[in-house]
Amino acid sequence: MRVSYDFTGHVVLIAGAGSGLGLAMVHACLAAGAQVVASDIATDALAAINHPKLVWSRLDITDSRAVTAHIEASASRFGTLDAAVLASGVQRRVLVEAMSDDDWLAHINVNLNGIFYLVRALFPVMKKSRRGAIIVFTSGLATAGWPGATAYGASKAGLIALVKSAAQELRPYGVRINAVSPGIMHTPLFHDSANADEISMYEKALGVSEPADVTPMLMHLISDGAATITGNVVERRLIPQANS
Repeated sequence: MRVSYDFTGHVVLIAGAGSGLGLAMVHACLAAGAQVVASDIATDALAAINHPKLVWSRLDITDSRAVTAHIEASASRFGTLDAAVLASGVQRRVLVEAMSDDDWLAHINVNLNGIFYLVRALFPVMKKSRRGAIIVFTSGLATAGWPGATAYGASKAGLIALVKSAAQELRPYGVRINAVSPGIMHTPLFHDSANADEISMYEKALGVSEPADVTPMLMHLISDGAATITGNVVERRLIPQANS
């Protein structure tokens, strides 16, 4: 059986769209006929896409004023924003005793504050339309932990609390927000943070998936097929390899 989505006439905003899962969602939403509004601090991959329904811009989500201006301008241009996939994130492995204030704040400012700025700016747009779906991304490291992942895990745990309360505020307006823990993927975020031994361990034990393997679940969550799903943490668990 095959599932297909028709997002024709709908507008999907994707932050962190320049690589990894965000970039995979750009391609998936364009293929489904959506108008895609994409942003990232690194835009080379977006600039290489030649598609009439893609508009892209450089955005630093730690700049709250820039975030608000981006959301307001996008909503004004296209009339509304039907869905938002907020995939921006950073991860650097630093042990607690070696962690500087800047190391800690780099994770909190992007992974938590920046995502909050995006969600906050989306509230009035989607509440006015009385529809919409937002996805943010948490991580298994928020609860399982890993050496050197203290700042990353803490920032991702904070997003769970954000989603739980934001969902309650948005529910009366028909707007949904969920957190997704997508599992381990071949993305720059993973490869730039994990060492070779860790990558090998995950590949042998669980396998490491491609971003395109995760997009069908995300497409469902922003579609009307998930109209009753909000305030949840959706965890995509990888199944251990048979020889692990």
